[in-house]
Amino acid sequence: MKINRNQDIDVKPILNSIPGPILVETPVFATVAQQYYEMKCSAFAGRHAEKQALRLQMILEKYCLPSLADIPMTKLKTGDVLQVLKPIWEEKTAVAERVRVTISRIFEMAQALGICQEVSNPAGWSNNLEFFLPQPSAIFQPTYPPAINYRDLPRFFRVSRSLDSTQVRALEVMVLTAARADEVRTALWRDFDIRKRLWTIPASKIRYQRNGWDHMVPIPERVIEILESLPRSETDAVFPGLRGREFLGEHALNNAIKRVHEVDLENGGPGFLDPETGRVATASGMRRAFKAFALEEAGASEHLVKLALSQLDKATVKQSPILVQAVSKRRVLMEQFAKYVFSLDNSSRE
Repeated sequence: MKINRNQDIDVKPILNSIPGPILVETPVFATVAQQYYEMKCSAFAGRHAEKQALRLQMILEKYCLPSLADIPMTKLKTGDVLQVLKPIWEEKTAVAERVRVTISRIFEMAQALGICQEVSNPAGWSNNLEFFLPQPSAIFQPTYPPAINYRDLPRFFRVSRSLDSTQVRALEVMVLTAARADEVRTALWRDFDIRKRLWTIPASKIRYQRNGWDHMVPIPERVIEILESLPRSETDAVFPGLRGREFLGEHALNNAIKRVHEVDLENGGPGFLDPETGRVATASGMRRAFKAFALEEAGASEHLVKLALSQLDKATVKQSPILVQAVSKRRVLMEQFAKYVFSLDNSSRE
C-alpha cells in the first residue's frame, strides 16, 4: 500500500532506535502508519485476511492520511484527530470509531518505537476526546441484517423449490443447516459424510474462530437430496462459481433471496421483507429466522441454539469439551426445523 506517494518509507532508522533515543528526524504519521499497516497485514489470518487488510487500507487512505500524513508524530495533536473524526462521527459512527482506534494504535506503535514518549495519545478517549465528541453508544444503534419472520419460511421454500438455480440450492442448504453464507459458499465435498448425515466445517473457516473447534452440522434429508442432485465439478467445491471461479460469488446467496422475493411478487405474493425495516431479507438474516423458530416454536434452549449457530465461546467449550457438539440433540432440532419449513409442501401432498 502506497500511503504517502511523495515520501520513500524506510523503517530501519526507527527499528534501530530501540531501546535508545531516536537519533533521526522524527517520522511523520504516514511513515509509522505504513509500518503499522504492514504489521497488521502479517497478523491478519483466516479466510477474511484480505478483507481485513483492504478495510484497514481504506481507513488509512480515505480518512487518516489526507490530513495527517505529513504531520510529525511528536506534533500530532487532539485537534488534528478531531479534524478527521468530526465530519463522520455522527453519520458514520461505527466507521469513525474504527478510524479513532486506528490512529490511537498507530500512536501507540510510535511510542513503543521510542517516538513521542513524553506526549499523551491524541486519539485516546478518556480525559481527551470524550470532552469533544458524544459517546458512540449514545448516537449509534447497531443494525441487524434484514430477516423474514420465521412464519414466512414455509412460503419462502415453496417458492424457492420452484426455481432451478444453483444459487437457490445453496441458499436452501444454508437455511436448513443454519450455517453462515461464507461457510456454504466455500463448502467442500470432502467435508460431508452423507452416510453419517454430517457436515464438518473446519475451524479455520468459521468466522472469528471463536473456539478453535471444527463445527459438526447434522444435515436433514432435504440437504442430502440437494447434495445428491448436484453435479460434481473438477474441483472439490460443492457450489463452484461461474466463469471458472472456485466458489459462488460473495453476494450469491443474497441475490438468490432477491430472486425468490421477485418471483413471489410476480405471483401476487407480498414478497419477503423484514417486518421492521421493510427491506428485502438477507442471507445473514435467515439465521435470525432460524433462531426465532428454535426459541419460540421448538422451545430449544439458548445453549443449544448458540451451538447450532456456532456461536459458543472458548470458555464454554472448555467446560464440556466432550458434549460440546451435542449432535444428536441438534439433529432433532434441525429435522424439526426442516419439517416446519416444508409444511406447506407436505400439506399440499396430503
